[in-house]
Amino acid sequence: MKISKYTFLFDADTNPRKFYIYSTLSNALIEIDEDSYQYLSSAQKNKSEIDISKINDELYNVLTLKRFIVENDIDSFLYYKSILTTQRQSKSAMHLTVAPTMDCCFECHYCFEKYKGKNYMSEEVMDSIIKRLNLMNPQPEINRLTWFGGEPLMALNQMEQLYDKLVSGYKKPKDSNVITTGFHINKEAIRVMKHVGVSHVQITLDGLKDTHNRIKYTEGCNDAFSKVMDNCELLFKSSDIHVVFRVNVTKKNAHEYVELYHYLVNRFRQYKRFGIGPGIVMDRGACSSNADLSSFFTISEATKFVLELYNKHNIHTPFLRYPSRFFSECAIRNEVAMSFDPEGYVYKCWEVIGNKEFSIGKLNKDGRIIDINQIILNRQLYGADPIDDKVCSDCRYLPICNGGCPIQRIQNVFEGRKNCNCTYLQRTYRKFPENPFKTQRSRSPE
Repeated sequence: MKISKYTFLFDADTNPRKFYIYSTLSNALIEIDEDSYQYLSSAQKNKSEIDISKINDELYNVLTLKRFIVENDIDSFLYYKSILTTQRQSKSAMHLTVAPTMDCCFECHYCFEKYKGKNYMSEEVMDSIIKRLNLMNPQPEINRLTWFGGEPLMALNQMEQLYDKLVSGYKKPKDSNVITTGFHINKEAIRVMKHVGVSHVQITLDGLKDTHNRIKYTEGCNDAFSKVMDNCELLFKSSDIHVVFRVNVTKKNAHEYVELYHYLVNRFRQYKRFGIGPGIVMDRGACSSNADLSSFFTISEATKFVLELYNKHNIHTPFLRYPSRFFSECAIRNEVAMSFDPEGYVYKCWEVIGNKEFSIGKLNKDGRIIDINQIILNRQLYGADPIDDKVCSDCRYLPICNGGCPIQRIQNVFEGRKNCNCTYLQRTYRKFPENPFKTQRSRSPE
């Protein structure tokens, strides 16, 4: 037995010193004694076999069970590959994304939804979606229904009608969420969101009032920011829906994040059902041609930004959290996950929804996908796979990174892009105060 390549040993900057061992393969973290730490560190450095007599039996059993020590790294990688492959092949549940319209009253410069249209989903397309779901064998549960766009709250009638068809003609979704600008939230929108089972709303902000209004402006309203804030107040008062404020951050508005964060905390403190996080805008090759790419972050700049938020302002972000349950990746690799635009075109990834060039086909009136684009389908299901990538498959971070965003990987391989897909923890993990490598709480996930 030897130390797995997926194992990290480190000491915490505490008094007295504490010593930890973490595995990206099992996502387990435990505190160990100093003698064991020194021995295991030496064994890892020298790539030597583990001498059982050097550590106590109880610790040895835990290290084996949680895959800190293994027979060999090849089998460890195959273990990871087997679980990920099984996940990808699962057909029992699905993530369904629906854009009831691609219409939107804003023209944000960074938006990848440059294929907007004024069309709204027809009842015929809705019926085709229901028929498509019923044709699937086995018929998966809808674990999550995401209302996307465009601006989905501009299509309330379509949202309600499609949901009712799902409930009566297929299965009731377990959860529903909306991604919105927040501009169209009103009493009727709240009623519809309650009706379709929305539990979470993600609202996009672009900075403080003046900055937000320069990016999101529309005819008849010169202060979209204040309108959105008032709308959120109404939402909190009228529902139990949780709100996530996603603040789009570029190098041009990054200096506003702290002030905006405290503004939101103070304004909505009494409601508590909200979260705030930076949506760091990076050059992902899918933005409109007039976007100022020089204002977008690199991964190292993004890492520096979130660390400064914590170290200088004590602001926590999702980047500081313990990694979520391991071995999970984007639904694009799963055959049953689908996204539909208003015309019935089918996509594997919502980041290209509305762009028919990346559609995998279109629903006909019988719910069958016709005009299948096998090239696009194969690329999105199987292309640019980190499991087949020599660099990724050798990387000790792979089990908590999974190779990054699949659509970005596909762009790199097939479109000549240069997206960085590495985790922000790579080479900088010791700087993160709340991640597994720095936490002072022992943890051993199931």
